[in-house]
Amino acid sequence: METFIELFGDQSISPLPVGLRSGNMVRGFRIVGTDPETGKLGSNIETQLTNAHANMKRSIESVGGTTANIAHVSMYFQDFGRDRETMNPPWVEAFPDKNDRPTYKFLTANLPGEELISMDYFAVLNHPRQVLNVPGVAHTNPIPLGVKMGPYLFSSRVLPYDPSTGAPAESVGAQAEFLFENVEALLKAGGMDWSNVDQGRAFVADLANLPVVTDRWEQIFPNAENRPVLHSLKYGGGALQVMLEFIASKGN
Repeated sequence: METFIELFGDQSISPLPVGLRSGNMVRGFRIVGTDPETGKLGSNIETQLTNAHANMKRSIESVGGTTANIAHVSMYFQDFGRDRETMNPPWVEAFPDKNDRPTYKFLTANLPGEELISMDYFAVLNHPRQVLNVPGVAHTNPIPLGVKMGPYLFSSRVLPYDPSTGAPAESVGAQAEFLFENVEALLKAGGMDWSNVDQGRAFVADLANLPVVTDRWEQIFPNAENRPVLHSLKYGGGALQVMLEFIASKGN
């Protein structure tokens, strides 16, 4: 039976846990932009991002891992529209090898007080990071479409691109078709299929279009009793109308 072990930073600064470990799986959370030596928040987003990366590194090292074990990072900004351009420089510094990076997602969130950034992550100890991509379907940000570590596969937000053009389809329905084809291709690249999916998260620019994702999800998983949970969130707009993030796993 797997047990949970709590992760802590410097408890002389804060008694709050910053993660959990169960077997090789590590889930880090509430990684914020405090100075790792003083516990004080950085005065601007650049400093807080640098501090958050340092705190994430400390967090994974506290259980015997390294940043090479990190598979997926979520970054929550107090004001992403304002701070978007600050996101990638510290990311590239933390993960300089363009062929060996975790994947990430970013969202705006109502963070408390003067916190400008909060991060969480998934990591898998004792396994190398295997970067996964789908030809013709790529982010402009410095991340892969997915990462496989041991028995786990973590996706970024999979894009609704037509692989033949590298661009999104025009209609929401066509985007949904390409989206699910790209998810299937990413699963195949990781040696998996739909039966390995544990959970999904749908991102839709208009919640009225959510059924184009949920209906297809229910077709793929017709048995409601063992259907993976699908969370949903209103997000984005413009050309990208539907995206999907998922976690999958295969027997050890």
